[in-house]
Amino acid sequence: EPPPPPTSDVGEGFTRASTAGDTEPSPEELVSMGKYLGIDTENGESYLMGVAREAVIAPVLAPWQELEDENNNPYFYNHRTKESTRRHPLDTKFLRLVSQLRQRQITANNPQQTWMRFANTGGPYYYNFLDGSTSESCPAGSEVMLLTRDLIPQYDPSSFGVNMEVPGGVPSTRPRPKPDIVNRDGILRELVFKSWWAEDTEREDSGNNESAGGLLKTRFLTIKFDIYAQTFELHMDNEEMVSLYNLTSVTAKNGKPIQCWDLFVGAKLNLLGKTTTMMQANNETLLWLEKHTIRLRRIKASLEKELLKYETRALAAAVTYEKGRKATKGGASLRALLEQIEKLCATLAQFRPSIAQKYANQATQPP
Repeated sequence: EPPPPPTSDVGEGFTRASTAGDTEPSPEELVSMGKYLGIDTENGESYLMGVAREAVIAPVLAPWQELEDENNNPYFYNHRTKESTRRHPLDTKFLRLVSQLRQRQITANNPQQTWMRFANTGGPYYYNFLDGSTSESCPAGSEVMLLTRDLIPQYDPSSFGVNMEVPGGVPSTRPRPKPDIVNRDGILRELVFKSWWAEDTEREDSGNNESAGGLLKTRFLTIKFDIYAQTFELHMDNEEMVSLYNLTSVTAKNGKPIQCWDLFVGAKLNLLGKTTTMMQANNETLLWLEKHTIRLRRIKASLEKELLKYETRALAAAVTYEKGRKATKGGASLRALLEQIEKLCATLAQFRPSIAQKYANQATQPP
């Protein structure tokens, strides 16, 4: 019996159709994949389409297997961790790579790179991602550079078994996207928060004839966090943007580098040496926070219910008390929930290790 598909919406991941042995992608497939990855070819980002090409032909390796649910929608199942997901196992790495290359601007000095070489039964030709035109040749210096081997996302060595057998035969090695499914991923790539505080300022018009007067001025800050590149952008009032690309420059109160699970309404970060509170979040961020809060609360509740069968002592407050602003939308600490789930799984593993592992896998799914 095939493993169950994930309970998330079908549109959560980019839909691929497997075509083993056919490794030459079409322009339509790359355009569709580019939209899924958030590449804006209409505004000078065609140079990133080399990432889209590699994402289209990315293999599915054991213990991962591509399957279909009862509605013929594809999903991916890991026979080792028992995890199922709508996303290709490498999708998160490709999304992160796009963000990193965009911010590093490796080839941003060549926005004229809009053409890519393809091949069909009639021979090689070039496709222009800017206007959709084709040609037998392309202008000098306008061809999109393909990714070098060191940049192509790879599976983590510990995540797959070289000789592992997958039920149903060898998994597809060249999953392909369906061009008619465009950007239905529902993946949020950026968390956006607002913060503000009052600063003492001096203004001549508020003092006497001898000295400037003191005045409290409210300063507003927009904080954007790229989930996949793990970088921050800070926008102070209408002043010049400050961009932080080094994760160690922004830390949580415990001094550790920030991940998406550390951010919520009420979270305190060390920004440029100043403790800053996330006061508000935009609607998309709130929906993302609430979705994962509900998901983690359900896992935690299931673990607590399961432990009642084996543990006679009451659970410690450290694993039951919820941190954050419970009455505020988006105010739950996802990091605290994850840490509590980890402790509950460790306790359950003493009695039912396989069930504990199942819940641990559910809790640590990609953002």
